[in-house]
Parts: sequence; C-alpha cells; structure tokens
Amino acid sequence: MNPVLVLTTTLAVLALVLFALSRRVRTRIGIPAGEIFYQDLGGQPFQAEVLRSSLWGISGKPDCLIRTPEGVVPLEFKRSKKAPARGEVYPNHRIQNLAYCALVEDQMRVRVPYGIVIYAGQQVRRVDYTDASRTWLAEVIDEVRKTRMLPIVMRNHHISGRCSGCGLRPHCDQSLI
Repeated sequence: MNPVLVLTTTLAVLALVLFALSRRVRTRIGIPAGEIFYQDLGGQPFQAEVLRSSLWGISGKPDCLIRTPEGVVPLEFKRSKKAPARGEVYPNHRIQNLAYCALVEDQMRVRVPYGIVIYAGQQVRRVDYTDASRTWLAEVIDEVRKTRMLPIVMRNHHISGRCSGCGLRPHCDQSLI
C-alpha cells in the first residue's frame, strides 16, 4: 500500500477520534476545549491554507488549530506509536510545533500559549511557547539556514526513514537510501 495514503488515513482516523471526544475527555487527556477552525487532514470539512511568516522566514500547515480562551493552540498528529518517556517531545517534533506556534502568532496576530503534539495512542504532549522557546526556535532556524549554505552536509543519523523525507537528500552524498 502507498505509504502516503497510509499516513493520510492514519492521521484522518486520529483526527476523527479527536473530534469525537467529549469536552471532558479532551480536557482529561490534555486537549483543550475550543473551536476547531483549521485543519490539514485528509477527508476533513475545513480547508487549510499554508501559513507564511516573513518575520521568521518559514511557512507550513499545522494539522489542526483550536481557538481557546487562552489563545490559538496548534495541534500536530504523529503516527509514532512510541512517544518519548517522561512526557517529553522528540526534538524534531518540538521544532515543528514551535514553528507552527510562531507562524500562527505572526500571521494571525493572536496569542499562542502553547502547542500540542499527539502521538498514536492519544499520548498528548504540551509544547510551551515562551520567550525562551522563541529564542531557541530562532537559533534553530538560523542554524538550518547556515547549514543549507554549506557545500557539504554531514548526515547526523543512521535512520533511512529520516533520509526519505529530508529536503537536503537530493544534494546529500551520504543518503542512506
């Protein structure tokens, strides 16, 4: 079966589960109550558009945005069945979620208190969007920009699956696939 179709189907099922959960259950597992007004998941009723930030120099499409009394919260669904221990978030998922927080804040001009990463099995992880995380995100974005300018990029892993989705793979002489 096509891996993209499998991923899209998996994410759509996760989204349906999310939307079907009662407010009480959503609150208990860590998903805020509020209006779901944006989603980029196959088969869903809302239309998603690319968010762009000239301030940050990034763009992207979060899986879902929820408008809460605290502000807008980006949600990102991950099909990884094994979430990190102790309530942590994988570093690449943290970067992605923080980028969505920055995009929403900049483009929509709304407060973004935090983002959420949801691993398969309803393992919900909160990613706080603070001044410290904004600074760290800016450093990561700057590091990525500098790395993209290098004539040679050194692979820092041994996972072929990461190479398959890497934007630098066409220029990488160390690709594992």
